[in-house]
Amino acid sequence: MNNPIENKINWPDDKSFGLVLTHDVDRVKKTYQYITHFIKTRRGYHIKSLFRSGNPYWTFDAIMELEEKLGVKSTFFFLNESGTASLLKPNTYSLYWGRYKIDQMDVRNMIIKLDKQGWEIGVHGSYNSYMDGKMLAEEKQALEKILSHEIAGIRQHHLRLAIPKTWELQHKVGFAYDSSLGHNDRIGIKDDACTIIKPFKDDFYVVPLTIMDSALFTQYLDLDEAWNKVNNLIMEIKNSCGLLSILWHTERFNAEEFPGHADFYKRIIELCKRENAWIGTCGEAVKLARC
Repeated sequence: MNNPIENKINWPDDKSFGLVLTHDVDRVKKTYQYITHFIKTRRGYHIKSLFRSGNPYWTFDAIMELEEKLGVKSTFFFLNESGTASLLKPNTYSLYWGRYKIDQMDVRNMIIKLDKQGWEIGVHGSYNSYMDGKMLAEEKQALEKILSHEIAGIRQHHLRLAIPKTWELQHKVGFAYDSSLGHNDRIGIKDDACTIIKPFKDDFYVVPLTIMDSALFTQYLDLDEAWNKVNNLIMEIKNSCGLLSILWHTERFNAEEFPGHADFYKRIIELCKRENAWIGTCGEAVKLARC
């Protein structure tokens, strides 16, 4: 976009900068990952976990407990994927195998529980929805039917964006903000957007994404090196009074599945609190930007 308007936010209570906490709910049950993660990591745990009771990817209660202890709330983006895998197209396997439906009872009940207890619920736009207004509208309406109220925000799956087309479609179907502007292969500020922007200079907002867990831990295999990079990025955003937005996928909160990843999320929050950050959901940050 040419010269989008940046919203310099006046952080409440003399806070120095902002931190937005988000989770993409790509999967709620471990399926093919028992095999693929074993092949990728060579950790015997993944084969052993196949024969254990329980569901390693159902981590909602753990996330809620952690965030309640830290005194924070986050945004959960729920995926309602309708695509199907094709045996002749291997690139579709990871997209569609093991997908869930938002109206299955356990997922539906958790969405309602999160919403009632103060977490924000948003749409995780399906893989092909970024260019399909009808699909975006249907996914928004399906989630709103569960909650009986409007949904404000969306993040596109795999951060797929066709700028400005995707934002135009999102705006048209009634979303107040998008949070897909970010890197999926590295961490950092994309397109110099270190705060909320208004791409159309109206009431539609973009909350840039700064750190995605999968990109972070692919870019930096060593957790200490990863922490140094994240620490430097936090200080950069603090110095600009900007907004840091982080994405931690829900399955990452199982410590056996992803050793150290949940603790890393906790460390980011604790550091930002020490550095006098305002911390909230995407929707709350957008409300501040409107002021």
